[in-house]
Amino acid sequence: MCNHFFKMSSLLLMLGSLPSLAQLLPSPATPDNSSTPMWTEVFPGTNPSVRACHAMVYDAEAGKVVMFAGLGANSKILSGTFLWNGHNWTQEKPKTHPSPRFFHSMAYDGGAKNVVLFGGFDTTNNLLNDTWVWNGSNWRQEHPKTVPPPRSESAMAYDSSDNKVVMFSGKQEPEIIADTWVWNGSNWTGEHPSEAPSARQGHAMAYDTANGNVVLFGGINRAVADGDTWVWNGSNWTQMNPVHSPSARSFHTMAYDSVRGKVVLFGGADTSGNPLNDTWVWNGSDWTEEPNNGQPAPRFSQAMTYDSSHGEVVLFGGGNDAGTFGDTFVWK
Repeated sequence: MCNHFFKMSSLLLMLGSLPSLAQLLPSPATPDNSSTPMWTEVFPGTNPSVRACHAMVYDAEAGKVVMFAGLGANSKILSGTFLWNGHNWTQEKPKTHPSPRFFHSMAYDGGAKNVVLFGGFDTTNNLLNDTWVWNGSNWRQEHPKTVPPPRSESAMAYDSSDNKVVMFSGKQEPEIIADTWVWNGSNWTGEHPSEAPSARQGHAMAYDTANGNVVLFGGINRAVADGDTWVWNGSNWTQMNPVHSPSARSFHTMAYDSVRGKVVLFGGADTSGNPLNDTWVWNGSDWTEEPNNGQPAPRFSQAMTYDSSHGEVVLFGGGNDAGTFGDTFVWK
């Protein structure tokens, strides 16, 4: 949902052959469900430029949210690194950094205490399979012995129970493959679960600390959006059968709210490519839609993570058929 922000309905017809357009390691806490959370727009003194198809995670070691690259105004492919301290954005000037890209994936590696970045599209729409880590002040490219195939629009999350970053599927060439990979801080290993979700791109994942597993929802495969929920236990995928569920969608975002002990899902594009702005929470067995409390405008391909230092979900950017956003929202 990025490249030029063409109408999503047209894009969905091209997903099989063209690049698609359009977390954190929370500290365990006793869930607090005593109040109804709401979305609030924040107006920091310094703001990153508008963007979508970017990636953002909470760096638990540094206590800040890290955002990298994305697709900006006039389809400019970005490469900047920004930090959010709960009040303001600051652009970093690292000596080394990944090349400009969009639709890459990021997760915080709690074992290695750094942020991991993988893949995406480069400036010529080629798929990438490079691995980078952010240590709080600089990026460093890793050179693992085993590397997953190039991809974009994948999803990654840190499995705290297994101390590994998990990555599932994504857009690959010549076709999308339902593969599962784990990163142990120095190397990638392909997993071979007996059961797995179907191949997809534009899905979202988050680690559910309360239930000790990685949760995956939605995505799209050749213009068909999914509305299924899966969990990863460190060795196998299991499809869940909740009574209630968000509608099928892609290019949405998910993050674990450690204060409430639930996974939060926001927005995305529905089966017709229309942007959404509904908010849902997952309690380990069922989804519940949250009340409409000041949520951002309908959008897809935004980035979202949980800021443990301030006890709130942070969302930045995204877009819809009208354009690209550069706004910051928090949910608490």
